[in-house]
Amino acid sequence: MAAACFVVLTAAACGGTNATAGSGSVLSTSDRVTAKATTTDTAPSSPSQAPATAPPAGGRTTVPAGQINASGMVAPPQGVQVTDDGKFVVFNAEQSGCQKISAQTTAQTATQVTIQVITTNTSQGNQMCPMIVRVVQVSAPLNAPLGTRTIVFQTLSAHK
Repeated sequence: MAAACFVVLTAAACGGTNATAGSGSVLSTSDRVTAKATTTDTAPSSPSQAPATAPPAGGRTTVPAGQINASGMVAPPQGVQVTDDGKFVVFNAEQSGCQKISAQTTAQTATQVTIQVITTNTSQGNQMCPMIVRVVQVSAPLNAPLGTRTIVFQTLSAHK
């Protein structure tokens, strides 16, 4: 397995389009390798709000699709849930190579919660980034339980 990954990464770094894995199968550098990882990232929604701690590992409730608006996103969050204590929205997002995904709650009203999903590019100079996509768990804090409010997801790209 490690040899096959090395061949794929070497081909990608050298600009090749195909590589042969040890089993004889052909791998394209456009193929995505998906690995599962779990991280929790939160940021304060305003300077007056203290940084949130990690959401509890306890129970969670799935947010109904009708309460989620991710129409402006290319890759909408998956598995959107709210923790049973009502303090966090938790979801899965794809994070690759030199990216770090985080989220912050930017607005909360009686009818809507706006969560900004931030993709930070961490590459520096001519640094090569591995072509590995991981599914990470991201959370954003709430001031009050979600209830029937709609979650509006927005995206922001940043460079570190």
